[in-house]
Amino acid sequence: AHGMASPDEAKHFAEEIHQNARRLLVLINDILQLSELDDSTDYHLSFDELDIYELAAHCVEMMQPVAGKHGVTLSLKGTSLVVSANKGLMEELIYNLCDNAIRYNREGGHVWVTVTDKLIVQDDGIGISPKYQKRVFERFFRVDKSRSRKTGGTGLGLAIVKHISEVHGAKISLDSDVDIGTTVRVEFSQSCL
Repeated sequence: AHGMASPDEAKHFAEEIHQNARRLLVLINDILQLSELDDSTDYHLSFDELDIYELAAHCVEMMQPVAGKHGVTLSLKGTSLVVSANKGLMEELIYNLCDNAIRYNREGGHVWVTVTDKLIVQDDGIGISPKYQKRVFERFFRVDKSRSRKTGGTGLGLAIVKHISEVHGAKISLDSDVDIGTTVRVEFSQSCL
């Protein structure tokens, strides 16, 4: 058969298709998760006594290969913090915060996860300019479209984090300086503790 593309081109096209399919899957999963959270009043989330430090330790361990691939050092410190929360959603929240801090960093950068009476994820990455800081929790909002495309971001990670915080009555705040880094804090309400 006469191929329309040379073997090399075919391989390139196949890789492109594969990457786009993967990106769509990530996007679909994120959208499904958000719509489930929108309906969270309809389905009853099971809350358990969880140690945020233990969840963070597991997340940090799991994400070491990703951090390594980006040339970022990922570390954890702090103490035990037991809260009443949904395990799957809390894992997702910690994962999304770490994932963002790694992706929007630079070679040789750091991500510090700290658990005290709150969860803090801090990085010395590219930072977010003040005019965008209020908007980063909006759905599909991406500070840098080209960079998000490269890193595979859907623009939904922080919207999901915000939603999960709300479901748990937790308060999320973000401080950032361009070229200095970003700190995100999740403070749990008394009802969770």
